This record gives sequence, C-alpha cells and structure tokens, in this order.
Amino acid sequence: MTSTFTNLANRHLKPINVPFQYGTAGFRMKADRLDPVMFTVGIVATLRSKKLDSRVIGVMVTASHNPEEDNGVKLVDPRGEMLEQAWEGYATSLANCQSAEDLEQKIQHMVEALHIDISKPANVIYARDTRPSGPELVASLVDGLQAAPGAPTSYTDEGVLTTPILHYLVRCKNTQGTPEAYGEPTPKGYFEKLSAAFKALVNP
Repeated sequence: MTSTFTNLANRHLKPINVPFQYGTAGFRMKADRLDPVMFTVGIVATLRSKKLDSRVIGVMVTASHNPEEDNGVKLVDPRGEMLEQAWEGYATSLANCQSAEDLEQKIQHMVEALHIDISKPANVIYARDTRPSGPELVASLVDGLQAAPGAPTSYTDEGVLTTPILHYLVRCKNTQGTPEAYGEPTPKGYFEKLSAAFKALVNP
C-alpha cells in the first residue's frame, strides 16, 4: 500500500474495545463511533465494484427511524438488493482492524481470496439522510474510497435521498442501455415509476 493509504487509515483508527458488526441494516450505532466504519466501508464498496466488473455499488448513510444521535451505513448491490451475505463478514472484518497495518493485511487477504482484479475501475454512488452527522461521515467514506487499492474509484454524491431511491438509482445505473433497463436513473424517475405502479394497481 502507499503512504497515502497509511496516512488516511491512521486518521480513522478503530477505538479499542468497540466491536463493529455488519447486520441486516448494515452498521448502525451512535454517530460519534462511526468514523472508522465509514472509512472501511469505502474500501469494501470499491472492492465489491471491482469484483463485479466495475458495476455501480451504492452506499446509504442512514439510521432510518433511530434517534437523531444515531447513524448507520449499508451497501447496496448492483440490482438494488442488499449486500451479498458473504460480504457482510468482510465488511465486519475490515471495520474491526485496529491499525493501518492490520487493515492492509486484511485487504490483501480479501483481494487474494476473492481473486479481485484491483486494476479494474470501481464505481460507487452514495447518499445520506438529513441527520446532522451525515456530512462528516460522508467525508470519512470518501477517504476510504480514495484509499482503496488499485485503479481509482469513480464516486458520485447523490446528496440527501431516501433509502429506496438510492436502491432504485443503483439498479437503474447498472441496467441502463440494456434490455433490462429499469428506469431513468434520477429521483424523478423513481417517483414516476412509483406513481405508474400505483396507477396500475388501482386501475388494472
């Protein structure tokens, strides 16, 4: 890894005796503990995209209905579905690294075990909810995207969105221009698709 990786990783070191676990809702906890998690999620999102031939991976920063002082983050796979379950373990493993050296070793193990070609480009989009902690956590995520190994990650900030809209955007971007095109990859496209489905339901 480069000195840039080491410098960025050292800015986001995990606190001692604070375990992290990726679950059905991703990582979710008090926002002031999430900084190192956001950094490693940026790396996981990049590696996931590279593993899947540069498909777009989504990252949503939200804690849904939790209190304002909480926040969370989850990854969205190419068809707008939840992160593949096997990768939840990798996300958990990286988040629990105690040093830049430990993190570097775990990343290398992932790359080798999963046969990830890090020379491939990666594509990631992310969004957040309206919690005050969101912008700072997004900055930590971006550090992770920039620190990931291999070819640079192309990433787009989609701003403040609901979770369903981000899932929709991920699927649209990955199917655009194919026979499986899902819709216009914009929030407007989401609402148009939603309203069309509702009209079809009430007026079959």
